Amino acid sequence: MMVRIGLICACMAGLSACVATPMGSNGFVSGTSSLPIEQQSLRRQAEAFDAHFHDAGWVAEDHGATVQRLTGMLFNGRSENSSPQRLTVYFTAAGLHDAGPDRLETRARADLAEATSMVFALAATSEEVLAAAGLTATSLSGDIAALERAIGDTRQAISLFRAVNENLAHTADLSPEIGTLDLAAQRLSGAADALAERRRALRDAPAS
Repeated sequence: MMVRIGLICACMAGLSACVATPMGSNGFVSGTSSLPIEQQSLRRQAEAFDAHFHDAGWVAEDHGATVQRLTGMLFNGRSENSSPQRLTVYFTAAGLHDAGPDRLETRARADLAEATSMVFALAATSEEVLAAAGLTATSLSGDIAALERAIGDTRQAISLFRAVNENLAHTADLSPEIGTLDLAAQRLSGAADALAERRRALRDAPAS
């Protein structure tokens, strides 16, 4: 029992740090006016990206819900009921509760195309940051954090559309479009990794 309490206290300490961090990507935008224009563009784009993925129902959890869910699991144990119902959130956001298979397929294909375009665009902006002048290890940490949130959004969107595809198993196949979104996610992850490598190089560079 004492071991469990100690584990909970340790985990809560870590979660408190998470709660103290702005949960929405707008936390990465404030105070960026002194950054290179490429980084400002990345932060603004990442903020709009996160907001749209939530508003469209492609991401099921509200900001902060992950921390709340983890806290509940620590005290009460894992519960499947604590996981948001992806399809319910998506159908509500898209007005698809009474939609037939044809309408659902049309909307899902359009949403997949839009999500994929946004992911590729954010990856391209991230690659522009990599080539920018005036980067610092500290400022890159904010860029990377914004991208990590976007990558998490994208992974949730992929999971959602896989669930939609299962619903359409007898009438349509969204696998090619989902595969393209996954490729876009890989490019975004690669861009984030490249920025992390640049940050490491800046940290390791000898002071002038």
